[in-house]
Amino acid sequence: MRISKDPQVRKREILAAAGKLFEKYGIDKTSMSDVAKEADITKGLVYYYFKSKEELIEEAVKNFVFESELALKNIIQADTMNFYSKLSEMLRLYFLTISKNLSINALAKTNPGVYELVKRSLCRSALDLAGVLIDEGVMNGNISISHPRHVLSILIGGIADLYSQGVQDPKIFAEIIEQTLHLPKGSIKI
Repeated sequence: MRISKDPQVRKREILAAAGKLFEKYGIDKTSMSDVAKEADITKGLVYYYFKSKEELIEEAVKNFVFESELALKNIIQADTMNFYSKLSEMLRLYFLTISKNLSINALAKTNPGVYELVKRSLCRSALDLAGVLIDEGVMNGNISISHPRHVLSILIGGIADLYSQGVQDPKIFAEIIEQTLHLPKGSIKI
């Protein structure tokens, strides 16, 4: 007997199955048939929700970025943390998210187009959300630089590029951020 589910629930299940397989085997080695098997549905049903593997990947990227945004928003809105604690937590979350999703790092080599989509999406999201924190830092006097949003844009893009080039030590990034934003040395705790 066929089990009918709410379309949004089914779509989330397919995305969860795809994400699990992408993480385990990589995007290139995961087929739509693999996703169907993991989600315990027919291949046709996967194609009903996602017309192609590329569409499934794009939706998985959007889902990944959305989940990252939620976590970042929680940090920014935390009344119990000061500016430096929020900045430290954001950086910690960034590295935790990337390290938990190693298939994203592998994309740089195996699928540069998808990697660029992920990078652009994460950078845009980080710019929007970190911009709120930077504005808070300017208002509170923690940051006193000219053109803080432009500096932030360069900083986020640079961090993403350095990471994709193999620089993965969070302490290096903390020091770069401190120097760029003229923050006290050691103010970002990693």
